Amino acid sequence: MNSMKTIKRFLDPTWHPGKAAMAGIWATVAYSIAMESDKFLIGNRFSDVRFIEGLVEGEKRTRQGFILSWALHIFNGIALAELYGAIVKRYLPGPNWLKGSIFGEVFIAAAWWLTPLADKYHPLIKNGEMPPLANWRAFGQNLLRHLAFGLTLGLLYKHN
Repeated sequence: MNSMKTIKRFLDPTWHPGKAAMAGIWATVAYSIAMESDKFLIGNRFSDVRFIEGLVEGEKRTRQGFILSWALHIFNGIALAELYGAIVKRYLPGPNWLKGSIFGEVFIAAAWWLTPLADKYHPLIKNGEMPPLANWRAFGQNLLRHLAFGLTLGLLYKHN
């Protein structure tokens, strides 16, 4: 029972998993709109969904793989929103929109060190179908995408 008490200490007592999940879905929609838009505006055709699809299926493309990749993309957004609502939000400064924005930006900055591994091992980056990730252009693109996610998350998950 001590381990359960320890876990409960980390969880925000005001966390609402259902509200966080819905905010995560909508934040993922905002992220996806930013992703599809910036591919054309910036000219870097990196797609997170295609990246996931490459992890799931390698170089081949199937309808099932495409659907599964979108589902995993949405699930990832929900998981991040739950982490935000359950643990992180209460420790961030400022109004909700700022808390969400900080969360989105800190998340991508913390995860970015993995991009050289993606460039080295991801089948679609290796074969040239997708552009490399470990560069400033892709980093800036991901900062914008995660800002869209975090801002939307912060605006929609307002529960304190």
